[in-house]
Amino acid sequence: MLAALAAGAFVVALGPITDGDIYWHLAAGRTMVANHALLRADPFTVSAAGRPWIDVHWLFQLGGWALYRLGGWTGLAIAKASAVAGTAVILARTAERKGGPAAGALSACMLLATLYLARHLLPMRPVIVTGLCLAIFLWVLESARAGATRRLWFLPALQVVWINCQGLAPLGLALLGAYVVEAGYERLRGRAAPQAPPFRALLATLALCVSASFVTPFGVRAVALPFHLLARITPGTHNVFSTAIAENIPPFVLARTAPAQIGHFRWTLLALAIALAVFRPRLRLAHLLILALFMTLALMANRNVLLLYLMAPPLVAAGIASTPLARRRPRLLTGACLSIAGGMLALAAVTCAREPAFARPTPFHFPVESARRLAAASGPVFAPEHAGGFLTFHDPGLRPYMDTRLMLHTPDEYAAFLAMLDDPARFDALDARYRFRYVVLTSSYPDRYLGLAGHLMRDPRWRVLYTDGAEVLLSREGEGLALDRRDTIDAITAELDGRFSAASDLRRAARLNLARLLTVAGQPRQALYVLDALETRAAAELRARAHFVLGDFAAAEGLAQILLRQDPADGSSLTLLAEIAIARGQATTARNWLARSLAVNPYDPEARAALVRLETAAPP
Repeated sequence: MLAALAAGAFVVALGPITDGDIYWHLAAGRTMVANHALLRADPFTVSAAGRPWIDVHWLFQLGGWALYRLGGWTGLAIAKASAVAGTAVILARTAERKGGPAAGALSACMLLATLYLARHLLPMRPVIVTGLCLAIFLWVLESARAGATRRLWFLPALQVVWINCQGLAPLGLALLGAYVVEAGYERLRGRAAPQAPPFRALLATLALCVSASFVTPFGVRAVALPFHLLARITPGTHNVFSTAIAENIPPFVLARTAPAQIGHFRWTLLALAIALAVFRPRLRLAHLLILALFMTLALMANRNVLLLYLMAPPLVAAGIASTPLARRRPRLLTGACLSIAGGMLALAAVTCAREPAFARPTPFHFPVESARRLAAASGPVFAPEHAGGFLTFHDPGLRPYMDTRLMLHTPDEYAAFLAMLDDPARFDALDARYRFRYVVLTSSYPDRYLGLAGHLMRDPRWRVLYTDGAEVLLSREGEGLALDRRDTIDAITAELDGRFSAASDLRRAARLNLARLLTVAGQPRQALYVLDALETRAAAELRARAHFVLGDFAAAEGLAQILLRQDPADGSSLTLLAEIAIARGQATTARNWLARSLAVNPYDPEARAALVRLETAAPP
């Protein structure tokens, strides 16, 4: 069972690079090694240049850079997957220690399921270290409950490592605190409960771990940083860091607009509730406090769902396995878990085999080709925040405007940045201040930069040096691409065809990205030419959009109506019909289409924007 768990967790975690933070982490490690000094101010971006930087990840960055120098991206990917597998095994062994073999089997089965569901939340980031540290803390604390109190003295040393790898190190203190509360409660009750945690030893360990939290080059500021970051992910309509950053959005809120990304959360909670209702385990006080803590964190921001998915299985499995119903049929429970685990392992292997190659950037996420072309360039460059670290790592001479270290910026600064993306004309004022030599944009993931890309591609002061539809490189100098020429488009599509196999979904997605960018950039005829080779529904939707931009409202309306007959809940087609009605001056018809679109998805940004525009233009 443990072998299946380790193999499954390893395979699930061995995926492509989806998160841009690892790039600035490695750039920081490289800079510290080159300068023989820690980084205390921002050396990378132009928007936060020289600002104080409490780099609590410095030890992770040095370790990551050392692994990269030894094994490259493959070495880093294998190290991450090994850490995830080790975390899962330690957690399953912890459940087995408390509830026996059936608890270990049930915990392994649950961990395989939750890790598979949350595999997109397993980036190459310090949170992997946090997961491993949480597993070790829980294992040591359960060992102390069973009498192995000497292992507690290992935790302060681990806390020193943890506090210098990530700001989530106070979670270790929280786990210790939960066991201290349980031990104190048992003492107040005046009875020696079986397997009661040792109160004095736990209290002393907690005091040592609190002291260990200050063993960092940044002192009190490093200890205070997690609480400052907690305020930034606290849900609220006026908290721009919670509402505008996808990983900080509460899971039930994100499920409204991205159900495929986080929809598993509600079903996981439902399955957990059913299991608790059926078996009705008596969980210990410390375990209840830990579950409440991680449930609260998960409900605050979907980035914390992974932590709940790691901590809940061993605690719940141990409780279930100790109930009379489970003890009567231990072999049946274990056999069922083995069967489910085998199926999960096979599913994980098949799924991951279909995904892009591990240890490489996920297609369309990062400006890979633009970075290659700017390898010898230097100076300020405007890029999406998630691509800032990518450019810093690959092109040390470049100074991106911003990266994902948003703790270096105030809420007002980030709100102004987002407002510029909503109104691309504001970019001119920002450019006048910083005089960017280049602009590098990703236009498909996320698509919030698509409008700015179209704005600059239509601006005669900027030249498109490169684009493949998913990224755009612009400069004031050099010979730009003539996107209105058919041979230019042929060259771009030929490159895409050579990069992706002819029958792959990635090849079709690449052509869709190109067609969408050309439409936004004012080249709808070229977009229609690119779409000629595609017969998918998404291509048909883009054809309708291209005809609308071209001014051929009849063709756009005809295509939208056909798509709507095939799927009456097609919000994109409903919104397009509303846009056509607005362009024709048919306000009442537009409102009707928008009402239907918003009934399908009340959070559709395009439909809501169209409604605001329609109401603003309506006469009083």
